[in-house]
This record gives sequence, C-alpha cells and structure tokens, in this order.
Amino acid sequence: MVRPIKLYSLKVGSIPYVLGIIKCAVFPMLMILLITSCSSLPRNPVPGDRMDEAVLAGLPEVRAYWGTDISPLFQQDIIQSVRDEPGDLFPRRADGSSIYSGLAISGGGAQGAFGAGILCGWTDVGTRPVFKLVTGISTGALIAPYVFAGKAYDAKLRAGYTTVSTKDIAKIKSLLPFGKESLADSSPLAARIAKAVDETMLADIAAAHARGQRLYLGTTNLDAQRFVVWNMGAIAASGYPDAPTLFRKVMLASASIPAAFPPVYIDVAVDGQTYDEMHVDGGVITQVFFYEFMLNMKEAAKMVGRTDMGSNRPQVYVIRNGKVNPEPQQIPRKVLPIAKRAVSTMIKSASLNDLIRIYQFAERDNIDFNYAGIPDDFSFESKEVFDPKEMNALFEIGYQKVRDGDLWQKAPIE
Repeated sequence: MVRPIKLYSLKVGSIPYVLGIIKCAVFPMLMILLITSCSSLPRNPVPGDRMDEAVLAGLPEVRAYWGTDISPLFQQDIIQSVRDEPGDLFPRRADGSSIYSGLAISGGGAQGAFGAGILCGWTDVGTRPVFKLVTGISTGALIAPYVFAGKAYDAKLRAGYTTVSTKDIAKIKSLLPFGKESLADSSPLAARIAKAVDETMLADIAAAHARGQRLYLGTTNLDAQRFVVWNMGAIAASGYPDAPTLFRKVMLASASIPAAFPPVYIDVAVDGQTYDEMHVDGGVITQVFFYEFMLNMKEAAKMVGRTDMGSNRPQVYVIRNGKVNPEPQQIPRKVLPIAKRAVSTMIKSASLNDLIRIYQFAERDNIDFNYAGIPDDFSFESKEVFDPKEMNALFEIGYQKVRDGDLWQKAPIE
C-alpha cells in the first residue's frame, strides 16, 4: 500500500459556504447553546465502536472513507477503469496511452452559477475535455453529475443555476430550534434533484462509468466525523433496486449544510442489523477534493503497463465557486456579524488550504494544474441567498471568461 504525503489536516468543524437561509446569513453560533438544551429526535445510529464496519446492503463497494491511506477498493476500481476505456474516448500519445483530464468542483451555494457558466461556455467554445475523473462537493455535487452525464445536459445545468430562487431550494421553518434538527426544510431541493436525476440521466452516468470514467461525490458522516467518497457511477450502474434513491440521497447530503438543512440518513448494516448514518455537507471537512488520498494514479497506470507520461501531461481543472483572496471589511461590535465573519474567514482559509493541497499533489504527480475562482472585483450585493439576478451575473462571468480565454491560473496564489 502506498501512503501519500499528508499535506494538511482535515478541518473537521469548518462550516461550508455560509448560507443566509435565515436573515442573519449564518446559522448563528449562539443557537448552539439553545440546541444543546433541547431533547433530540429519535434515530438508530451505528454503535460508536462499529462505525468502520457499517456497509450498504446490496452495494458494499461504492464508497470509502477519505484519509491518509490509499483505499484498496478505489485503487482496484481505477485500475479496472483504465482497462475499460475504449480506444477513442481520450486523446492518445504516440505510445497509445491516454491523455487524461480531471475536474474538481467546489462548494459555494448559489455561487455554483459561476462554475455552471464555465462549463457551459467551455462546451460552446469546443474545448471542454471528456473527463476521466469528476469530483464534487456541496453545490459542486449538484453540478458534477450533469458534467459527467455529458455535454447534452448543459441546458439543464444552466437552468438549474439561472432560474431558481431561495424558495426553490428551501422552506424556512421557525427560527427557534427546539425539537428540530434544522432551521430550514430542504424538501424543495430534494424534489429538484429527484426530477433532474431521472432514469435517462442515470443510464447516461452508468454508460460513462462503463467506459472507464469516474464520478466521485463527497459527504460528511457526522457520527464518525469522517469524509466519505461515493463512487456514483458504480451506484448508477449497479442495477440495485434502491440505487436511484441512494444516488439522489448522496447528492442531497453533500449539499445539506448542518443546522440549516436537515441531515440525510442512509441505512447501513452491521452483522445483519440495520442502523442509520447521519450524512451532511462534504464541505464540513473539505471544500474541494480530487484523488489525492484515495488513489495512486501512477501505480494504476503501471498496473496496466502505462508508465511513460510523456510530454503531454494529464490535466486537473479546479473550479472554486467563491473568492479565495481576503476581502477586507470593517466588522461592527455585534455578536452575529462577528460570528458570520469568523465562519466566512474559516471557510476562506479552508478553501485556500484545499487548493494548495491539490496543487502540491499535482506537482508531485506531474499533472498540469489549472484553477479558476470568482474574480476579486465581483461584488455580492443581494440579501437573498439564491438571487436569480446575481446568479445570472455569475454565470455570465464564468461563461465569458472561458470564451475570452482569460480563466485558468497555474497556481492557487499568483
């Protein structure tokens, strides 16, 4: 087993993109004091000492924890994916080996419109690659399946990020947390996912998986305090009766901001006994991820006799649906603005750490790194969380930057 260099510490507790589902724009830290005094709702969690043993009934090989060791399960799967590739799917080197491109899409809530604009513009320019590996977190987990299913889904991707408002994503509950697990109801988002991820889309994702492409989404198992990577193509291709439901649950879980949205409960088994796992936004642990702690791509290539990367290096494209550079602002001496600023600063720092981590792994593995984030001069002015006007503006920025050839940076900080 190859152990990759540990380049950062997982940021358990860092909150994903700060939703303003409530008017104060953050699920306030002071609510924690209230929530801890409330009785909890009933559930059937996995015993603490058995969490590593929990498996999905009927689908035991579609997920793994992301840590500091290579996953044998995912390593074997990526080796098989190379064997499954048809000869004309990816560009080829002189020796016949494939030239790969990968895509990692971050969280960012409504700011995912920026990434959607990039992807649609990329198609229209005619240079968007066929990706070997696509990963997504949070809003990135809502975008990634459209990308993976193919360019024919661009119109739906565009509509999903330019025609929605907050009411299409969430229903606000009472701001008092007593007897509840969230401040908002995510059923509108769940309904949108169910409508979008239909049998046709699942079949297209399964077909891409069979061609050797891979789609990975990330959630946070709150019980275990661990990041879970899901092999979504394997789920779609499994033929398991509950596969469509599980696929949609993973997408919803990855976008379920703790306390703002309810967790998503996924049934698992330990020694034949059924339990539930509590899954929330993958951004609790990482804002964007690629293959770093899951796979050894060089070893996979070696296993199928492809050891020479040649002068045409693989590429990784990272879309950060947000700004990374500091945004100076004078903060008043009030608890909610201080809490909001502290959380947003934590997210910004985590995002930069994640980009640096991917960049360093790309340098180690001789991969061409490309990164895009929302321009520093874009001004967020809307008080609505999902504002169609602002989302359209972000979409157009991403779209136009691709068309102008003024998008990709070669390092997280330049």
